[in-house]
Amino acid sequence: MSFNNKLRHQLSAHDRYVKGNPIVINFKLENLSNDNLWVLKWYTPLEGVKGKIFRVLCDGKEILYEGPMMKRGNPTKDDYIQIDQGNSASAEVDLSKAYGIPACGECLVEFKGRIYDISTSADSIPRSSEEQQIVTITGNTVAFCVFNS
Repeated sequence: MSFNNKLRHQLSAHDRYVKGNPIVINFKLENLSNDNLWVLKWYTPLEGVKGKIFRVLCDGKEILYEGPMMKRGNPTKDDYIQIDQGNSASAEVDLSKAYGIPACGECLVEFKGRIYDISTSADSIPRSSEEQQIVTITGNTVAFCVFNS
């Protein structure tokens, strides 16, 4: 089964943040299919920020990821989230814990858009890394500015 166009992500953020304070954005993963889906949360905001999952540009300059890097074995069932047909799952993450975001006129953030495993059956998960089905998903980019105070 092809999972192309079955999932979409949506980012939302405030228009303005203050440097030194949390920069919280919301990530929503929408199931656009007619099936219930089990999605591996790894490398998505649904597990927090535990790798280079965002591209962050502030005033045109790429901001490097400074957060934790995870070494992975094989997932467990708890590493998946069920998203019923037509529903979504969401999480808020604080970018300031993983990126040194400076005061800037425009900061653009995009999710890199990869889901590392997806299934339509709870009986088929978890799967080893060799069996996982990687899916690229589309979504939006958010923009905001960061002030010194």
